[in-house]
Amino acid sequence: MKHLLLLLFLTSCAAHRGKVPFKTETDLYYADSKDVRQSLEAYIPEKGENLPGVIMVHGGGWDSRDYSDNRSIAESVASHGYTVININYRFPPKHLHPAPIEDLALAVAWFKKNAARFKLNPEKIGLWGYSAGGHITSLYALQNIGKPGAVNAVVTGGAPYDLTWYSHSPIIGPYIGDRRDKKLNEYFEASPAYHVKKGAPPFFIYHGVNDKLVEYAQATSFEAKLKRDGNFVKRHKVPFWGHAFTFILSDEAVKKGIKFLDIHLKGNRK
Repeated sequence: MKHLLLLLFLTSCAAHRGKVPFKTETDLYYADSKDVRQSLEAYIPEKGENLPGVIMVHGGGWDSRDYSDNRSIAESVASHGYTVININYRFPPKHLHPAPIEDLALAVAWFKKNAARFKLNPEKIGLWGYSAGGHITSLYALQNIGKPGAVNAVVTGGAPYDLTWYSHSPIIGPYIGDRRDKKLNEYFEASPAYHVKKGAPPFFIYHGVNDKLVEYAQATSFEAKLKRDGNFVKRHKVPFWGHAFTFILSDEAVKKGIKFLDIHLKGNRK
């Protein structure tokens, strides 16, 4: 079953490979620690200079998985003329929130510092994450509006945007450090929904309509909050699928996500 799911995922993402060849660099680190949890791999198009960049952030409930989950999407994005870094981040219980947000901040700074090496335009950076990765990218983007680490677009899928909905979550609790009513202020602070304000980067949100782990209403509620403050947001409802299969069978979402980046990072509206 595991191999079948992998095959379905790879086949799905392969449908959106572009025509731009790219090279891959591995065993890179965005922090001085040289910790595998602060490592990354890079995808660098062989054509073009001063390219827009995308940082990929994996899911896994903030405490599992690694950047290999995003490899096929990263390759698809790179093949459309983006320089991409695909990152890991630190896990609880040793590293509680906001460690993953801090790690993404380090990765953004590292990416910009090494712009020439990666043929990157440091003023055109997008984020892409699913599930916990979508939470991390969304929170980082909203916390950095108008700051040096600001980004220009966000693609997020299957993410919990308001952690206060979950009072006894066995996934969120270990990430924050306790259940909601013991850490209420921390749950609010860690929720992207409570950091929305005018001037947010454009958001593309995709979510499975039958997601039982993170309700589809999380996406529609977050969309409404972004729109209320005058921000641009586009939502894609994935029919049929739940949480895992929305990621695995992400064919149309990946296609639309890349098109969204083309518009907001390249200015290509065709």
